[in-house]
Amino acid sequence: MRKRDRRQGLAAIEFALLLPVVAFLGLLLVEGGSAMHTYSSLVEASREGARHVLMEGETADVEGLVAALVVDLDPEALSTNVTTDPVAKTVTVEVSYVYQMFGSQNGQRLFGDEEDEPLRFVAQTTMPLP
Repeated sequence: MRKRDRRQGLAAIEFALLLPVVAFLGLLLVEGGSAMHTYSSLVEASREGARHVLMEGETADVEGLVAALVVDLDPEALSTNVTTDPVAKTVTVEVSYVYQMFGSQNGQRLFGDEEDEPLRFVAQTTMPLP
C-alpha cells in the first residue's frame, strides 16, 4: 500500500508542475485565435470599404461602413483612413485597430516596457478607380 501512496503523490506533483504549462498553452491558443479573427475582420472591412468607394464615389461614408462591419471590435480603438491617388487612379482604404490582449490595459503589451507602442493591427486595400 505504501508504494501506491507514493505513486499517487508523484502523480499529484507531476500534475501541479504541468498545469501552468498547459494553461499557458491553452491561453495562447485562445488569444491567437482571437487575434486572427480580429485581423481577418479588419482585412474584410478594408476590402469592403474600397469597394464602397468604387461604387459610391469619394463621398462615400467608409467609416460608417467599416464600423458596421466590425461591430465586435471596440470603436474607440478603430480608425479608418481613405486616400485617393489621382495620378495612379487608385483608392486606398486603411483600417487600423489597437488590439487588446488578454490581461493588457490601454493597448499596452502584456510583456515589455511601459513605453512600448501598443499592439496595432493594420489592414490596407488598394483598388483602381474607374
